[in-house]
Amino acid sequence: MENFTDREDKFYVIVIPNLIKDAAQVYENLSNFTGYTIQQIKETLNENRPVTFVIDNYSEEEISNYLNQPGIKMIRLSKRYGHQSLARHIIGYVNGTDQLGYSGIEKAFNQYLDINKKMSIGMIGDAVKRSITGLGYRVVNCFNNDDHSAVRLTLDYHIQDIIEEIIDKRMESGAVILTDIKTGDILGLASRPNYSQNQIERYLGSKGSELVNKAFSAYDAGSVFKIVVSAAAFEKNIAYLDMPFNCTGYIEVDGKKFTCHKEEGHGEMSFIQGFAYSCNPLFIDTGLKLGYQSIISMAERFGFGSTVSLFDGLEQQSGNIPNKKYVSPREIANISIGQGEILVTPIQVVDMVTTIANNGVRKKLNIVDAIVNDNGNVIKQLRYEDDTRIISEEIAKKIQKMMEEVTISGTGQNARLEEYGGAAGKTGSAETGWMVNGKTKVHAWFVGYFPVTNPKYAMVVFVEDGRQGGAAAAPIFREIAENVLELNY
Repeated sequence: MENFTDREDKFYVIVIPNLIKDAAQVYENLSNFTGYTIQQIKETLNENRPVTFVIDNYSEEEISNYLNQPGIKMIRLSKRYGHQSLARHIIGYVNGTDQLGYSGIEKAFNQYLDINKKMSIGMIGDAVKRSITGLGYRVVNCFNNDDHSAVRLTLDYHIQDIIEEIIDKRMESGAVILTDIKTGDILGLASRPNYSQNQIERYLGSKGSELVNKAFSAYDAGSVFKIVVSAAAFEKNIAYLDMPFNCTGYIEVDGKKFTCHKEEGHGEMSFIQGFAYSCNPLFIDTGLKLGYQSIISMAERFGFGSTVSLFDGLEQQSGNIPNKKYVSPREIANISIGQGEILVTPIQVVDMVTTIANNGVRKKLNIVDAIVNDNGNVIKQLRYEDDTRIISEEIAKKIQKMMEEVTISGTGQNARLEEYGGAAGKTGSAETGWMVNGKTKVHAWFVGYFPVTNPKYAMVVFVEDGRQGGAAAAPIFREIAENVLELNY
């Protein structure tokens, strides 16, 4: 089991003034390592009592080379958050003032993870509290080892590391989630931009949304929502894989033209090809035949419009699936292609595709597994399993076939994984209506699973204002998938 916290060290340097031989050198060296001025250190040590300094960002070798002198003792202790800390948005952070969990896992499981437990350094001193030479010191815990507990997550440290390393290079803002299809375990989850858990005050007034976990935030869905429309159309026998359709480049609904992303149109094609090409006129035509309630009902069955139950206290948005009694044909046209009032979260989208890859059975997604002690023994089980059939296996397999075609001949060819057993997926380019620097903000999605021969992992890649799912999100999906499969789990 790999730890996500306490992976790096910080050092406590205990200075015993009455044992110092070269005071001027000690003052100078301490100033270099701590940031305090020589005068501040001199005044602090003038009381002639032991003083503890915390030294961070230096190696043990660097510290000992300069501070290995009479009157100085060094103690190594683990640091809660290091410079390479992973999964920061899901783990959260503790408040620097009271050391209580303030967000994420740290907040939700504070009673088990409470680090506000005192530790002291004991020494033998004389009547005026000066250390007695040769009698040493010891670290004193004010709690028993039996009090130690930790939250065991479903996250895989190595998969999480792969995801974060890749998105740090290729994504400014967005989220990635990767699940185990068979168990529903979330193996990797990351949001960008990132933040430092040790410097929260830097982000409190920021407009960069560094503290927002975008995996649980709601965004315009775009064409990933066509999976929902397809499932409803197959169930109602309104569509079949080889159903013909002629795309002329637009479809007119109630006097308004809805255009296809291919200006001249796709021409004659089948339903499966229309899905692969992400043809808007085809799905608007299908949505109008289905009707509003059939689409909304299927979306709700997949879990859209509701939060995904992971653990108590998790802050997440439910998105928006507007269940109206009366709607216009234009509104149906919009939701049929994931536009209009439809809002979804990345966790909901990966939940849907995990279900598709699992032949229509929705697994209960888990990110927390158990409360364990230092020996890894379970104190309290946190995960639970719940399998619910959402669509028939026959319909799921039809959607799988269409998602495979997306990477073979359609908009998701940048996610192909031929050497690793192939990938299946769906792109999305979601117009938001928001203007940034004179251009409409368009989110990029790619959601899929791999390998297709024996589906093991599902993944969603969301790139905020990435413009095109096939160009911005699909390559990230492919690079992460390749690296995960190289682990040979």
